[in-house]
Amino acid sequence: MKRKTSNCISCGNYRPIYAKKMCGYCYEKQRKKTPLPRPKKRIAKFSKKTLDQLRRYRKLRDKFLEENPVCQYPGCTSREVTLHHKKGRLGAYLTDKRFFSALCWPHHQYIETHPEEARRLGLSYSRLTKI
Repeated sequence: MKRKTSNCISCGNYRPIYAKKMCGYCYEKQRKKTPLPRPKKRIAKFSKKTLDQLRRYRKLRDKFLEENPVCQYPGCTSREVTLHHKKGRLGAYLTDKRFFSALCWPHHQYIETHPEEARRLGLSYSRLTKI
């Protein structure tokens, strides 16, 4: 496809026209002077509502782990525990203490990979059933 040729409005030379009725050289020169505008504000990773919920969750989590320093898996006495959410972390379950459980990391991983065993022990619930 052949480019349209005309006089450049910037330099006045008869050349192929690219954009804004300018030759390629003049167009690139003026584009470097006025770069494309950058967005002034970054998009937040979390909404204000979610940040508020996470703040409340962190306080509840820390308090729960202080009150329950030993792994709650039957027969385990480990004191290095993490918080397990028996019914998941979606919606209201994130801050509902009824579904918190303090577990050491190996048992936490075991429960995540063996859901039937976890349900049998009462350390996990289906998200689809009402409790």
